[in-house]
Amino acid sequence: MFSRAEPEAPRRRTLARIDVRLTLWFSMVFLLTSLLLFSLTFMNLYRSLRDQDRQDLQGRALGYILRFRSATSATVGLSLLVDEISRELVEPSGQPILARIATSANETVFMAIPLPDWHDFDLRPLTMGRHASTDGFVTIGRDGSSDELEFLTVKLGGDLVLQIGASTANRLRITMAFQRSFLLTFVVMLGISTVGGLFFAGRTLRPIGSLSGTIKSIVRTGELTRRIPSPQTNDDLDDLTGSFNEMLDRIERLVTGLRDALDSVAHDLRTPMTRLRNTAERALSADSEARDLREALSDVMEESEGIIAMLNAMMDISEAESGAMNLTVDQVDLTSVAASVADVYAIIADEKSMRIEITSDTEVLVAGDTPRLRQVIGNLYDNAIKYGRPGSTITVTARVEHDGLSGDPIGALLVTNSGEGIAAEDVDRIWSRLYRGAEGAGVSGLGLGLALVRAIVHAHRGDVSVSSIPGETTTFRIALPQIVSKL
Repeated sequence: MFSRAEPEAPRRRTLARIDVRLTLWFSMVFLLTSLLLFSLTFMNLYRSLRDQDRQDLQGRALGYILRFRSATSATVGLSLLVDEISRELVEPSGQPILARIATSANETVFMAIPLPDWHDFDLRPLTMGRHASTDGFVTIGRDGSSDELEFLTVKLGGDLVLQIGASTANRLRITMAFQRSFLLTFVVMLGISTVGGLFFAGRTLRPIGSLSGTIKSIVRTGELTRRIPSPQTNDDLDDLTGSFNEMLDRIERLVTGLRDALDSVAHDLRTPMTRLRNTAERALSADSEARDLREALSDVMEESEGIIAMLNAMMDISEAESGAMNLTVDQVDLTSVAASVADVYAIIADEKSMRIEITSDTEVLVAGDTPRLRQVIGNLYDNAIKYGRPGSTITVTARVEHDGLSGDPIGALLVTNSGEGIAAEDVDRIWSRLYRGAEGAGVSGLGLGLALVRAIVHAHRGDVSVSSIPGETTTFRIALPQIVSKL
């Protein structure tokens, strides 16, 4: 039972292939089209040959009629016509003709059969008078042969009738040769089209095979780094390949961001969680007083807030870097937002005798999400206050610039503070999560602010950069597009 079912599996897999099915459909269309073309061509050829044969018979019949009627009497005309037909039997000038002259009572006056094998034809329908009085073409067959005699019956004059017929063998021979040629050509073309169809269909659908193979490999191995080579054909399959690779890029970013976030959370929660445990253990000690318990609870609350802030920041960074952050984009005045956030951080700056100065008062409209841009600017202010020199001024400038490559207008915001600056080797590393340079020792913070700034700005399709002169000033610059678009 199982041995019978086994051969069906490869057959089903073969027929399930798209290139095989496309080739079968193409072959079916080719077959039907060829049959239709053959039928139309064959009918036209057959009709042309039949019409040509009938025109020849009509021409011969007309010549005989003129010959008969050119005589002074029916007797003389009959004699002349018989002589001419007899002469053509001896010296044929064209296609052999069977001729019969009969009276209106169907009595045979004269009959000429040009070839011996024509005696095999059943001529009784003629001699029995079935077609003697009919003007038009009739056919007579014979046993064991597919050719026929096609007769034309015409009136000579008086009570005489002329019947002449020609064989359809030549017509049959030409149509049979056409059929054989068509069949041979059809078989060759069908074979070529099938092989060519399989080749070109397989070549055209190769990206789909690569797509399927890549998906299976990813499912089997979990490797999201695999990509499908683009066929560079600028067609729908090329678009499909590009879209699938883009989807893999986004999935890889999501998974990588999630993995990095989990690693960072696992690493950085260890210290605050340890402090929470130690605080709880001290509070549970037997000699703890009410004041000690309140202090422990206060410490627990402070650590909890720090943990929540860390988790929120990491989630925001992961969403922004993976493209999953939901942004409500509108025209935002960068100058106005910078000023309103400065009012909030002025109190914190005042604790270090610092102040925030907005040096521009013109509108700088950008495409952005207002709450997220406030978050970005707030982190830059917080960073400038933490690492700025006490008593110094934080300078904030909003202005319109132009992109160096495309020339499109962009809105730029520059935040400059005076202080120790950033070491050259740390300029590229400060954007990493939880990184804190040597100058950050003893400064409170999670080490996530600048990573969050870069992630949110990039989610706005903007750019962020820093320039620093160690021991003097540090300037952070963000650039955002001015054209409103769906980000």
